[in-house]
Amino acid sequence: MRMLFNHGITPEEIYTNTPKRVIDKNWKWFIDRYGITSSYSDALADPFKYCFALIINKILEEKVRFKVPGAHEAYFDFEIVSGDLFTKHRQNGRFQNIDFIESDFTGYALRYYFKHGVQQKSYPIYLGSDLKKKFLENVNSGVNYYTTKDLTLNDLVPEVQEKFKELSLKEVRSLLLHGFRRLHACMKFGCAITINTSKILNCYVYIGSITMQPKQQIIAYSKRRDRKLRKIEGWQRLPFDGYYYIGLTESKLEEWVNDNKNARSLLTFKRVIPRKIIKELYYKAPVVYIFRIELKKFKGWSHWVVEKKYRNVTYMGKSVERKFIEEDVTWKELIKNYETK
Repeated sequence: MRMLFNHGITPEEIYTNTPKRVIDKNWKWFIDRYGITSSYSDALADPFKYCFALIINKILEEKVRFKVPGAHEAYFDFEIVSGDLFTKHRQNGRFQNIDFIESDFTGYALRYYFKHGVQQKSYPIYLGSDLKKKFLENVNSGVNYYTTKDLTLNDLVPEVQEKFKELSLKEVRSLLLHGFRRLHACMKFGCAITINTSKILNCYVYIGSITMQPKQQIIAYSKRRDRKLRKIEGWQRLPFDGYYYIGLTESKLEEWVNDNKNARSLLTFKRVIPRKIIKELYYKAPVVYIFRIELKKFKGWSHWVVEKKYRNVTYMGKSVERKFIEEDVTWKELIKNYETK
């Protein structure tokens, strides 16, 4: 079965619009010392990716628990499932690759644990092929994955700095701390994380919940996209420009045309969700007609409207297979063109 792992926030996106207080080195400085990179955020993310790969490998080899810096009671730790619960999970399709004799009827997995309010929450950590193979080989050879000690960022900074020698220990620590703080903020916000360090150390990791139900996968896929876009938008710290966007599918456009044939300035929209980020509308259907409305106040990333009349409305164009095509027509011309079809 194909699983939808898309829309995880990458390390490069985690370092979007990094404040100068974190590090004052510019993009040219990184290129001169470490070679060509596609963007400034890519350069800033490299120490974080290297550190993350070290963490995952040390967890699997040394059976340690990593304490996430800048977060209250957040850890990369083992989930241990044994006894009848292990049998039940195997019946449901989990731990199929684990030899239940060698593992002593015990399944192991990695999870991101953190405290959210008074509750403890967690997300599964999915390992790529090489790491997964290493993990399974150890479990099937009788390794018991019980945490032996805590691993902290301070334990890793010297090793990362040895790789990026042009950076000082203080700069490396500042960069890594910034990355893990943002990673933790993503997890609390409900985002997923995708980290691929194949160019530095062979490590591919995905952190986030995945369901086996196809319909629920599509819903979760859409939510991950929205949360990712909103988190990155928040890091950009752009002031609210007063615009929200509405997307109408072909069927909704027909309803809208019928409701607004004689409209002069006030346009009626029924059962819609205005959104601050235009890209959130693209996945609703293969073809989505995009309208921009002007509001004086920020009403959140999106808000439900049962029936609302708007005055300042601009028709922008349509997204076709998630690619935006600008159209140089007004909403009045759109109605006329639609009626003549």
